[in-house]
Amino acid sequence: MPDPNLPHELDAERLLDAVRHLSVTIGPRRPTSRGEREAADYVHETIRRLNRHWELTNQPFRSVTGFHVRIAPLAALTGLSLLFGLRRSRQAQITGGLLSIALSIMSRDAFLARPSVWETWLPRGESGNVIVRIPPRRKIERRVVFVAHLDSGVHRLTTNGRVARYLPYTLGGVTLMALTGGVLSVLAGRQARWRGLRAFVGLSALGAAGLAVADEAGPSTEGAVGNASGVAVLLGLAHALARHPLESTEVVLAFTGTGTATCTGADVLATAYGEAWKDALWVVVDHVGAGELCWVTRHGISPYAYYYPHPDAVRVMERVADARPDLGLMGKAVLTIDELAILRDRDLRAVALMGYDRATGLIPHWRQVSDTIHAIAPETLERAAHACWTTARVMDESDTWPFEK
Repeated sequence: MPDPNLPHELDAERLLDAVRHLSVTIGPRRPTSRGEREAADYVHETIRRLNRHWELTNQPFRSVTGFHVRIAPLAALTGLSLLFGLRRSRQAQITGGLLSIALSIMSRDAFLARPSVWETWLPRGESGNVIVRIPPRRKIERRVVFVAHLDSGVHRLTTNGRVARYLPYTLGGVTLMALTGGVLSVLAGRQARWRGLRAFVGLSALGAAGLAVADEAGPSTEGAVGNASGVAVLLGLAHALARHPLESTEVVLAFTGTGTATCTGADVLATAYGEAWKDALWVVVDHVGAGELCWVTRHGISPYAYYYPHPDAVRVMERVADARPDLGLMGKAVLTIDELAILRDRDLRAVALMGYDRATGLIPHWRQVSDTIHAIAPETLERAAHACWTTARVMDESDTWPFEK
């Protein structure tokens, strides 16, 4: 049964005020844009008004503005290398094939949110994280880090509900195209075997490069579900903890930048604090404003670049689900690229809380212009806040951490 003593700061009406300010008053918040910086200022001012004694940190950084700067060059180079390998010359076949195989490894890194080598020379915009540390009543024995990105994305062709399920075969297929095409090129021989198939794969890779660029040419989204909802939940936690601090668990709220582009904010956060907070529980709160709630059991849009939550973090979410069956919380694989990739790459005890559509299994309004304040389901938003509050309480009240299997 729901806990009647849950903090009223987590009520849907209060959470909606923050969603409305971010998605309507501020509006679109593209990575490195003025809107994203205004969202960071809003969060900073809100936290500062709550408690001036909390440790509040701004963490500025510079970042590229879109995911296409990583995947489009890789897809284009894959296509060109495979077309080069169509020659009957064994040297050309081997050179083109080996280059394509190397590009498959680099594209896998891109789908795991790892930076590309050429990003150093690309134009960058200003972004930043806002981090607040909320102390417990007594000495700190444990730590929970909640992460939510401030930015909203652009309307994407590939995440439309009718075609999003094909992402592993379009943009997500670049890795497979590069690997398969490269191996076939190396093995083609002087008879130039599989020439038609290799030409098809090469042209498909070039098409994927064009799709990657076109995919980010759409209009800005207001990002109510993604991710004003996550930011609102974290702000709700801050309000609740201001009046009801935990006993021995420090709660860190990290509001990150460029989450819809390259997850640079999460990378900067993990670089600065990952080692010091290696024993913490990390929870990414993303797209929790509509649909049903789950902890994600498998992330990724490329079959060769899936990533998974830490088992210790999953055990916490299982306890939360047992403690609050009314939340309808369950584990589920979701088609997504998100900040958990960065955190798991550092071997942090991280898990993601997300919303999903019960009929399609996809994230509701994922990078779509329909992602407005009208797409918010207040009951889902409130359940997400309750799930995060319960997560913090479960950690605070447990005898041991990590939990035993």
